Amino acid sequence: MKHSKFIQAGAIAALAFSLFAANAAAAAPAVAADARVQSANAYLTPQSRDDTVLLLVDHQVGLFTGVRDMPVAELKHNVVALAKAAQALGVPVIMTATMPDGMWGPTIPELRAALPGVPVINRTVVNAWQDPQVQAAIRKTGRKQILIAGVSLEVCATFPALSAKAAGYDTRVVLDASGTFNDAKRTVGLQRLAGAGVPVTDYATAAVEMLRDNTDPKAQDVYAALDMPFANLVWQLHSAFSNK
Repeated sequence: MKHSKFIQAGAIAALAFSLFAANAAAAAPAVAADARVQSANAYLTPQSRDDTVLLLVDHQVGLFTGVRDMPVAELKHNVVALAKAAQALGVPVIMTATMPDGMWGPTIPELRAALPGVPVINRTVVNAWQDPQVQAAIRKTGRKQILIAGVSLEVCATFPALSAKAAGYDTRVVLDASGTFNDAKRTVGLQRLAGAGVPVTDYATAAVEMLRDNTDPKAQDVYAALDMPFANLVWQLHSAFSNK
């Protein structure tokens, strides 16, 4: 090849490479932006009563005795209220317990009483999502949003939330209907959920988000189920002035 043709071929190759690099650089921000939007979808998508299933994991007497990050009475109140609100909204509820005849004991009686027609799925695996019965029950609902509460937060709620998200579900964890044994475990659980892009909510916010409209015919039943102390006081105050 003559020297001039060699230079010409090199120039063409350099031009082609520069065009490719420019196109790749132009496309990169768009890809990055798409990735950011995709990672934020879980936080932008509202909780829907028509697409949500509530999974309650290991709310067992033995585990409740070790809860230290919140008062046990408050935890009982919140998970029972969440279960009742879900029922009022027509949201299916799935309960599971780890070897309830063993060291962790049965599901707390208050929750069983609130969900008389809901069986407790007995399992041995730590991660509830890995139990075939639990997974089959969730899939049977045909719903893609899974609202999860569990004791303990960093294991019983976090593990299935991460696994179900990896399987393509939109998972959320209910912080105040879950409990754990010390502040370090609470921190670990919250950090892992945040790192995986799993939103954390509270029992009342989750229910109200699914209710959406205070004129909904189910609103009164939902708020009654939630039994929010401040809301009860507001209603009592309103009633007192209305009767004058």
